[in-house]
Amino acid sequence: MSDVGVRDRRDSRDTRDSSAEAEGRALGLNVGWTVFSYLLSGMAAYGLIGWLVGRAVHISMLFPIGMLIGLAISLGFVIWRYGRNAAASMDMETGMSAAASRRERHRRGIPREEKRR
Repeated sequence: MSDVGVRDRRDSRDTRDSSAEAEGRALGLNVGWTVFSYLLSGMAAYGLIGWLVGRAVHISMLFPIGMLIGLAISLGFVIWRYGRNAAASMDMETGMSAAASRRERHRRGIPREEKRR
């Protein structure tokens, strides 16, 4: 009977670990799709602007130039948002950046940790 209790506790711990791993994978997948959508929408928006301006001034080269500018701006935004000291500023418990984790705790009403001097 005690063997069954030990097995049940171990199974619940494995389930808890796998659910945390699943949440981590889902968070990483979410960030990946967000980065992909930023890159794609930047290319589309600036490509459209380049196409419209190129049509108005009869310079067809503005469409690919606009797409490249949009990709560069989007890439810069992604690096600024997700690449700044990612390892040092990540909250390992939630997988969010330290600033995003503080904002989330503030929204939920959880007080800040006291700074140690």
